[in-house]
Amino acid sequence: MKKILLIIGAVLLLAVVFLYNFGGLDVYLLNKMNTSKLPEKYKSYKDINTTDHITFGHHEIKLMWNSYETIQHFISSDGNVIIVTSEIPKDRNQKEIETDGEMGSTRFYIDYHFYKLDKDGNIIDQYTYKATRENWKELLFGDFIVNYEKKYYKTWIKDGDTLRKPMIIQNEDLKWGEDEQVNLYHKIIEEADEYLRDSKSGSEGIITYYMNEKWYQFFTNTKALKNGYFSDRNPGYNNSLFGKQSFSEREQQPNRYPNIMPVYFQRKELDKFTSSASGGAISSTSKTWTGDLYFQLMIKGDTLKFKEEMSFNEDFPTEKFYNTKGENISKLKAEIEKQYFPYFYFEDKNLNFQLFTTRQSKLYMIKPIK
Repeated sequence: MKKILLIIGAVLLLAVVFLYNFGGLDVYLLNKMNTSKLPEKYKSYKDINTTDHITFGHHEIKLMWNSYETIQHFISSDGNVIIVTSEIPKDRNQKEIETDGEMGSTRFYIDYHFYKLDKDGNIIDQYTYKATRENWKELLFGDFIVNYEKKYYKTWIKDGDTLRKPMIIQNEDLKWGEDEQVNLYHKIIEEADEYLRDSKSGSEGIITYYMNEKWYQFFTNTKALKNGYFSDRNPGYNNSLFGKQSFSEREQQPNRYPNIMPVYFQRKELDKFTSSASGGAISSTSKTWTGDLYFQLMIKGDTLKFKEEMSFNEDFPTEKFYNTKGENISKLKAEIEKQYFPYFYFEDKNLNFQLFTTRQSKLYMIKPIK
């Protein structure tokens, strides 16, 4: 009888060990033990993912734009803030729209909305560009909207004009000699206000540039320029007042946003995920805490108190967040900003409003209440 009891006990122990490690018993028990209640002082924090105005002190914040692609923004030479959003069209052939961009291919049919804001955040002008398969590359290029595929530009940013203006085309027939091409190339590199070099097949290339208040497109085909300088970025896709490294890997910056502070992490649910492996490798399992991260954003004596859902995994490099709860999360402010990009903020002394976001396809505006 004693032997039978020992065998039964051993089987039960093995069953408990198996359930704990593979059957989710560990997650169940940890969720049951997670009895922490949200402190009273955090219960008034607002969910930032709302379309309603949030008032705090003498300020208010409102979600102004949602976008299909990353929202772009910059300040023009006239001091106006330019915002560019995008959306899938609703007023075109829906069958074409549904098949556009299938299987990861380029999406051509997109409506791009350009907004011009004055120093008080008021929209003073707007323009919509309806991209198609035949004409889909109107891009921001300094104070201009440029289509280097179709060889035109628009001056809407400067004067509100949306008419197409032709560029001056140079060496399109590729009859210039090598010296003439090289000399102009170096002149562009040294003197152009803006330029973009686009390589074609072989030694051929196109340089779109702005110099002496005129737009040019210069065609090249000399091997002497094959390994020449390229503009460091495509100006049409990287306009952000949040900085060049927004929403991409960047160095840790402890004082990037001194007026924003994570103050509390409320664990809500623990989940376990198993990733399948290929090639005979062993699958891996890891746990993740999902909950609400509470923040404070301070502007001129007023404090916006908001929360955002966050998930922290137990594996490197996020295990420090996984193991941190409550107000101790405030000690990891710089690390959270580097790892998760939970928010971005922009202010300028010449503007009477601020920009804020928690993700690249949304944009909030903060303004004083009048």
